[in-house]
Amino acid sequence: MNEAGFEDGNDLVCDGRDTAWLQDTADQDAWGMWDVAYRDVIVLDQNSTVIGVVNLSTYDLSQPSTELQLREYVDEGLALQ
Repeated sequence: MNEAGFEDGNDLVCDGRDTAWLQDTADQDAWGMWDVAYRDVIVLDQNSTVIGVVNLSTYDLSQPSTELQLREYVDEGLALQ
């Protein structure tokens, strides 16, 4: 999710990709509600409930254990649909 006030690059981030990209707003303040840190990957279910969070500054996505954890969160979210 992109922090409110940093919308300028959204078109570039989304170009040619099918990954969900959320843009926070000052009115919504999801960063505040979810206590988001920079480089958090937040996996949501269909009701926008947080299933899991992995911070890519702390956990390297090139490590199999990090990728596995993210995949498990996504699978959990898909199973709830």
